[in-house]
Amino acid sequence: MRVVIVGVGEVGFNTAQMLSREGHRVVAVEQDEALVEHASQQLDALVMQGNGASPRVLREAGIESSDLLVAATSTDEVNIVACLAAKAQGVARTVARVHSSDYYDKKEPFARDLLGIDLVISTEQMAAKEIRESLLVPGAVNVESFAGGSIDVVEVILKKGSPAVDRPVREVEFPEQSLIVGVVREGEALVPKGDTILRSRDHIFLVCRQRDVKEVVGAVATDTQPVDDAMILGAGRIGLLLALALEEIGISVKVIERDPARARRAASKLRKALVLQDEGVSREFLLQERVDKTDAFVAVTGDDRTNLLAAMNARRLGSRMTIAGISRGEFAPLAEALGVDVTVSPRLLAAGAILRFVRRGEVAAVFLLESGAQMIELGVPKGCRVAGRSLAQVDFPEGAIVGAVAREGEVLIPTGGDVLRAGDNVVVFTVESAVDEVERLFAT
Repeated sequence: MRVVIVGVGEVGFNTAQMLSREGHRVVAVEQDEALVEHASQQLDALVMQGNGASPRVLREAGIESSDLLVAATSTDEVNIVACLAAKAQGVARTVARVHSSDYYDKKEPFARDLLGIDLVISTEQMAAKEIRESLLVPGAVNVESFAGGSIDVVEVILKKGSPAVDRPVREVEFPEQSLIVGVVREGEALVPKGDTILRSRDHIFLVCRQRDVKEVVGAVATDTQPVDDAMILGAGRIGLLLALALEEIGISVKVIERDPARARRAASKLRKALVLQDEGVSREFLLQERVDKTDAFVAVTGDDRTNLLAAMNARRLGSRMTIAGISRGEFAPLAEALGVDVTVSPRLLAAGAILRFVRRGEVAAVFLLESGAQMIELGVPKGCRVAGRSLAQVDFPEGAIVGAVAREGEVLIPTGGDVLRAGDNVVVFTVESAVDEVERLFAT
């Protein structure tokens, strides 16, 4: 597939990198000279300098012979115009990243329905939703839903005192109809075997029916008390959207924002939350605001360093759970070292949505991890290599495992003897090196 990507900031760069690694021909267009130089050195792609909303520049990029355009600049209007220009020149599918709710409103789907843009992505909306879901399942740091919400994959960080720590997987008593499908340890992903010893600070991924998720988490987590209050550092798009969402579900919210105008805007939008104007990083201020008694501390300013340091500080001062927003991939490994529980990456959320658009086979959903591992939901079409065969008969690559099967409204946690049928939807955990082979198994 030939793809033109407009904008090589964090979202555009990460998307271009992933698509080129998967063998797609990528052309990137960027106006900023420094970003062009960086992308030219780092990407296996043709990188052009120019205005990606210009029909002339798009023609020079070969838009007429391209299959997909992804517009991911920081300006909504540029992204929308680029998509319209690409459509006018015959591109079959377009993707636009937008920030403003004026363009991303499910009640009034302006950009999609009226302008004909095939996929509209709001990374801020996605990030706020991701954090909200994490806070709703005590003991889990992340929850992803698949198969129309019938299957959940939950991420739990094992802590001292958990019955799973220092024991092989085969000896851990997981509830029925659940399965441990993946472990991320010190940034490396693996599919555990029966003799794999689980360690403190391992991130484990459990798949189960949605109705069983709290029981499954309770079997391995040490702290399953509900989140009743949250402190949010940053009242930008993500912070404000999150605060509004938490207000709706009855979680007490305190918002801290250094910018006076943003603080006033947040105070006018929120009905119950307390909004404070402050830097929000000093020990004295955080203790004064009782961060040591707070269930969850969420740092989502526009600066990765601030988010990581503030979350680390909150953890040391006693907050039960800490979450940091991270835009730049190079900062992700620091989160584990600093003791931050959860990182939320808008660039990975956007890339996952775009990859679903271009993947082989019947890919219904993609969730990307910083380690490179992925959770993929795939349909089983007639004629593919897995249809009509038991899992034991399918030569799955090392580093991949089928965690759950959705079939006619029912959820099955399969064993080797279970046969995959055409029409099934399966959820697969796979390390990065096995992704291509997994998709080939499900392609016709």
